[in-house]
Amino acid sequence: MNRHTPIIVLALLLLLIAFATGAVPATAQTAVISNPVELVAFVDGLMVAEMATNHVPGAVVVVVKDGEVFFAKGYGYADLESRMPVNPQTTLFRPGSVSKLFVWTAIMQLVEQGKLSLDADVNEYLDFTIPATYPQPITLKNLMAHTPGFEDSGEGLFKINPDEVVTLEEMLKTHMPARVFPPGEVGAYSNYGTALAGYIVERVSGMPFYAYVEQNIFAPLGMTQATFRQPLPPELAGQMASGYNYADGGYVKGSFEYVVAYPAGSLSATGLEMAKFMLAHLQNGRYANTRILNEETAQLMHSQLYAPDPRMDGMAYGFFENTINGERIISHNGDTMLFHTGLYLLPEQNLGLYISTNAVGGAGLPDAVALAFAYHYFPVHQTVIPTPPSDFATRIPLYTGSYYHARSNFSGREKFLSLLAPVAVQVSENNHVLITMEGETGQYVEVEPGLLRSVDDPDREMVLKEGEDGRITLSPSIPFVFIKARWYEDPNLHLLVLLGGAAIFLFTMLSWFRAFVAGLVRKEKQPLLARLARLTASLFGLLYWLFLLIWVVVLSDVNPAFGIPNLFFGTPDWLQPAAALPVLAGVLGVAMVGWTAVAWRKRLWSLGSRLFYSFLTFWGLALLWSLHTWNFLL
Repeated sequence: MNRHTPIIVLALLLLLIAFATGAVPATAQTAVISNPVELVAFVDGLMVAEMATNHVPGAVVVVVKDGEVFFAKGYGYADLESRMPVNPQTTLFRPGSVSKLFVWTAIMQLVEQGKLSLDADVNEYLDFTIPATYPQPITLKNLMAHTPGFEDSGEGLFKINPDEVVTLEEMLKTHMPARVFPPGEVGAYSNYGTALAGYIVERVSGMPFYAYVEQNIFAPLGMTQATFRQPLPPELAGQMASGYNYADGGYVKGSFEYVVAYPAGSLSATGLEMAKFMLAHLQNGRYANTRILNEETAQLMHSQLYAPDPRMDGMAYGFFENTINGERIISHNGDTMLFHTGLYLLPEQNLGLYISTNAVGGAGLPDAVALAFAYHYFPVHQTVIPTPPSDFATRIPLYTGSYYHARSNFSGREKFLSLLAPVAVQVSENNHVLITMEGETGQYVEVEPGLLRSVDDPDREMVLKEGEDGRITLSPSIPFVFIKARWYEDPNLHLLVLLGGAAIFLFTMLSWFRAFVAGLVRKEKQPLLARLARLTASLFGLLYWLFLLIWVVVLSDVNPAFGIPNLFFGTPDWLQPAAALPVLAGVLGVAMVGWTAVAWRKRLWSLGSRLFYSFLTFWGLALLWSLHTWNFLL
């Protein structure tokens, strides 16, 4: 979460005038939030500061309380070019994975009707088969808790060319991820799993998912300005906020994002339409004079379904479960590439908060504002940092090391993303557990054996678990588990091998080339076998460097509007032949082993040269091992 950066008074006043638009009068009076004027001032201050710091041109904030819209306001611009302001009544935002809550609501409706069982094998509802990789079948409960055990894949999740979008059925059948964990054991957030649930809604209801939601959720709630359809219906297209990326001192406008697994993230809706959905859930399925869920079903949906440890929060039936300052919150965040959203419900307070932004830089804004909101209206007394248990030292070796996300790809080339974003865990001299990810370090203290609590946020906890197979995991309450890497999986080791190998082979090739040129000048001639051995190693190095340079080019081809490599939208045709480079290098690596044996048997060079060639062969094999580990050499 972002820290709030102070802004000088003049800039703050100017931004307040420029950004605040479309406020809806607040009429509700509550014990917790009893002063609408104070609420407006507080939220305005937060939003203006966060939007300026994170280069967010537009946002919407909605607060519902006790069955009413307490506050709704647009900030900034839905479209910078036309200077169209954000209006909570009419401006459509893309809440991304908040869409999933509509999938789970639809599932619970069909459970009420007796058409679905949460404990049945999902294969019973499909016209294709999820392989029986593990004895336990995947159930709807597993999908709702994000514990089906699927690997993750981001490539092709979004498209910017509508002609490249395939049907939900085709996507699910042709892009099925591998099952890498037994269901119910590891929290690993899954877009595929939610899309699969959306397809089950289609199969059981006999209509497209978007149509089912329109008839059974949108219509009862009066959500006329919300849709899962892509592209947008003509009557709504003009209300869509534009998404932006701030780059090189200016905003770059993005295009409409097509979500291929569309039930998992294609929703477009105004802030006030989302207010209706929040009110329906806060009132246990009731909205005005209608219901979208029976009271008992809604209460079940809001209760805990899964937790990594009985001492922690976990997952409700599709909602994330958190506690902040003693208040239980069920929530969901959502991210497209351009839009970032958070929906937060406090059932005991009958309170809901919705925040959505239209810029790449707004990724942390919803959580930052929600956390500040919670601390402001639900303050907590200062807590004392606990002391670790007396036997903590015995568990230090379990904690320390490199970790990777369970939400990773394991069978394809996307696995290398784990190499680029390792998680490091260390223990400081004062016995604080330091968890570093994405350049930021959080401090935790073990309060009970295996249970960590954040020093800065006592509501943030993680649990250390050792599986029957000896695997160590660190699990927060939300489904983003970290798995401790074994020594041969350590990203730092692989970076050493990959980068060290690049340097060694480059140095060797340059040295040999210089020696070759010098030999030509002096008219010296190396033995044929020696020349062939060095040529083999040089070709290996050239192929490896060509492979590296191709991937540098690919990853450097960043889409300015979305701030990510274009590879994310699909593999370019010209990249396909590059997949053969590691295979060719593998053939040369085997040949280098043979030349090493020949060099020693026939004493091709001096002892030092033979040792160096052996070292080079060893490093070449290490490179091949690493490329195989990251699925570039299959």
